[in-house]
Amino acid sequence: MELGLFSLLPQRDIATPVGEVYRDTIENIRIAEDIGFDVAWLAEHHFGNYCMCPSPLLLGSHVAALTSKIRIGPAVLVLPLYNPLRVLEEIGMVDQLSGGRLVIGYGSGYQAFEFERFEVSLSENWDITHEAMDILEMGLEHQVVEYRGKYFQIPETPIGVPTLQRPSPQVIIAGNQPEYLRRAARRGYRPIITVGPQSIEAQLAVRGHVAEHYAMEGIADADLPLAVSRAIYITDNRDDARDAAERMLYTARLVMAFRGRYEQLRGVEVVPQPYDGEPDIDQILENVPIGGPEIVAEKIVNEIRANRPYHYAIFAQYGGIDGNRARRSLERFGAEVLPAVDKELGGIAGFGPTPPSVTF
Repeated sequence: MELGLFSLLPQRDIATPVGEVYRDTIENIRIAEDIGFDVAWLAEHHFGNYCMCPSPLLLGSHVAALTSKIRIGPAVLVLPLYNPLRVLEEIGMVDQLSGGRLVIGYGSGYQAFEFERFEVSLSENWDITHEAMDILEMGLEHQVVEYRGKYFQIPETPIGVPTLQRPSPQVIIAGNQPEYLRRAARRGYRPIITVGPQSIEAQLAVRGHVAEHYAMEGIADADLPLAVSRAIYITDNRDDARDAAERMLYTARLVMAFRGRYEQLRGVEVVPQPYDGEPDIDQILENVPIGGPEIVAEKIVNEIRANRPYHYAIFAQYGGIDGNRARRSLERFGAEVLPAVDKELGGIAGFGPTPPSVTF
């Protein structure tokens, strides 16, 4: 099983310099690399303080220059907001510059707020995504694209900057559309899921939906190449833990507002708003791996055993958690939690399914 570090790059306090958000993220990735993490995941969002990374490939190229082993992955590229030819060239460039350490993440997007400002219809996001994936797959396989679709009409075009990895870097996908999941299964792509502050039961429900559609393409449940993303925070202090849980709730409130299209902004600041059925702080502490190292290790082991993922990505700095606190938590994860998880599972590296290779 692999380990990943997911970075959303939030700027909860808009007085925090954007450069500090980037520096914190890079320092966390360096710590993760030293611990032995496999992938650094970088989110993409636009026009608000929810996420200060409008270009994960651009940031990924910078991160690649500052690291040597950890792989770099956009989580995910919001395909309807791109010209796929530019994506192909930039994927090739980052893979070349990183020495073949790029992992590709695809997604269809969900924030109408972003789509409106890029003049793209959110109602057409899946149709655009499928066309973009046609083009990306063609370019990665053949280094040339010629395409006639509803959204993209491309004359024969060579891709001058191929990926170093052949035939393609590993691909992960985020999204729940049945056709999209079945396509991903056929291609050997790996689905990633997250449920925010919800319980392990919520994880299993999402997993079941994904597994159902992968099974339609002949992928048995035991072989599902699942990645799970989960917020964590290690502390022995009760008040510190409750503060981390509040920051998880803050993040969930922004997500739900974007999904429900009732977001409110003050300039770039997205205003958190309570949502129906949201968990309280005690429920979040029950659901999420937050607390002392023993508690966190036990919850992670339970989630891994239940989901049997090939990849477990931790979300270490969320909701405006101070950089020093996030680093201490991440360091304790490596020193205290990870050895306990490894021992309980009989070795993390050998746990879980072996994911399929990308196929064209």
